[in-house]
Amino acid sequence: MTESSDAVEKKPKKRYHSLPANESLIFDVANFMLAGNGASTSREIVEHINFSLEKSRRYTAPEIIGILRNRKMFVSTVGYSKNAGNRWRLDVKELTRYVKAKKYDERIEAKGLQDKIRRLKRRNIMSTMKTLQKIVESGDDDDDVVDSVYYGLLELWG
Repeated sequence: MTESSDAVEKKPKKRYHSLPANESLIFDVANFMLAGNGASTSREIVEHINFSLEKSRRYTAPEIIGILRNRKMFVSTVGYSKNAGNRWRLDVKELTRYVKAKKYDERIEAKGLQDKIRRLKRRNIMSTMKTLQKIVESGDDDDDVVDSVYYGLLELWG
């Protein structure tokens, strides 16, 4: 091979301009929730964004909570705690729609979020099957099992 053909084959990685602060925050929160089980409390999210990420800008808690409240991909769920705040769930379908609407497909692919979304879907489906297996094995006569399965599914999908 010649030197010029090697240069053509090694395309430089596509460079992106930085995202606006709100967009960057949205994807940081989504990435954090995808890394976990797709849900988290307000306090965990604020602490992660402000203390775990090495960002030059620190967001205030009201800014982060405002993003959670004002974006459809973050859904407030059952489970308020005085010390931890609201529990939030990531709506993967809405996140995908948002990414397509903003034309961020390539950026998301570069960050590996599609793989994390797929892993979250698989993990939630497997957890649902394991939870439902309890009621299949013991029947629906035992109220404790029914309650356990119901609240387990509510925690996962609610």
